[in-house]
Amino acid sequence: MTNYIIDDLLEFEGLSEVITLESEHNDQALELSSTARNESRQWQIYLQALGLIIFQEWLRKREPEISLNREACSVLQPHYANVIDAVCNLQVGEFKFCLIPTICFTDEEVIVPRAVIDLPEFAAHFYVVIGIEEDLDIAAIRGFLRYDQLFNLHSELQADRDWNYPLPMAWFNREPDELLLYLRCLEPPAIPLPEIPSNRQATLSQVQTELVSLLPQLRNQPLWKVLSWEQGAAVLTSPDLLQWLYQLPSGNIATLTTHLSDLLKLLTQQAVDASLWLQNQIEEVVQDMSWKVLPAPSPMRDSEQSHAEELEDILKEISASSGMEIPSSVGRAYQDLSLDETKLRLYALTWSLDGDREWSLLLILGASPNSLLPYGVKLRVSDQKEVLWEEELQADSNDAYLYTQIEGTYEEKFLATITAANRETQTLCLFEFSREQQ
Repeated sequence: MTNYIIDDLLEFEGLSEVITLESEHNDQALELSSTARNESRQWQIYLQALGLIIFQEWLRKREPEISLNREACSVLQPHYANVIDAVCNLQVGEFKFCLIPTICFTDEEVIVPRAVIDLPEFAAHFYVVIGIEEDLDIAAIRGFLRYDQLFNLHSELQADRDWNYPLPMAWFNREPDELLLYLRCLEPPAIPLPEIPSNRQATLSQVQTELVSLLPQLRNQPLWKVLSWEQGAAVLTSPDLLQWLYQLPSGNIATLTTHLSDLLKLLTQQAVDASLWLQNQIEEVVQDMSWKVLPAPSPMRDSEQSHAEELEDILKEISASSGMEIPSSVGRAYQDLSLDETKLRLYALTWSLDGDREWSLLLILGASPNSLLPYGVKLRVSDQKEVLWEEELQADSNDAYLYTQIEGTYEEKFLATITAANRETQTLCLFEFSREQQ
């Protein structure tokens, strides 16, 4: 197509400048999209990546002194790019940007994901529409819209069933020079963004039972075909659930579903601060979870010392059989529980590791005194990424208990779940190690 036709097209659309697409731009976008686990999403991710590259090139040429930080940008985080058809959380100077790539210069409407407008986690000071004409190897900034202007027009929006808003291009400012002027002269408080609600955990807790059954159905379907918007909003605002969804197309469905159940508990339940056990303390808010702190063994005989000595004998056996080194200064606690009419006891030990904010958790599941751990009982430990360890007491085993040692950073939490042979399950409380002085 000749330059005359391109000029006519740009003049018709009212665009003031054009960006030439180079082969390296396409190659970069293609490389990024090719890593997507879900092949059906590769085209959308390619378009997002190309939009980011185009905008970055335009800004570099027009205002090279304005910084662009794409570290938190959604298209570079596969779990976000997998579900949101826009480039959000892009930092330009002190402002948040959302890029909306389109494959046509002449559409009178632009399709914008509801998430980047209605969810504060993805809201932006500026929404920028980028037109791409791959056949002509050109692109252009079609227009931009400020969040405060969009907010005033929100009552006129009607979301489609696929969680998108069709926005008239007439709402968008067609002068990219004015966008640059805002970047140079405006301060972010002039365009206030909504605050992220503090009740995200409570909202997720309300729908967690539904999500356990619904989310595995999303293996080959978009969120809107399975979830309500309220359920979808709870998922979209939980990075850990989005990470789980991103694993879904290629993972083992049974293993992933087991972890999903654990993950939702990790995200919604109260955690026990195990670091307090080092001072023989337990948080008042979790005393009803029936954890009892154990002192180190001493010559004094009382019920707690008896339990401490029983634990000490178990630790000697574990050290002898596995070579595990257990420091002398550790936090110790135990919990008695009932499962399938069997009395069980779970010991938990914790200590700080040498290194940058790291800790260790040792769990030992056995029977209460004068009883035996039943065959078929299973202990599982999960974190927010995966099931870390799972073991079942076999009928031919001579073991009197199950045990595992888990290590992590202060930011990590661990969930222990025990399952009886008849599949009755009891989930134990979360463990964390959050004391700053440790």
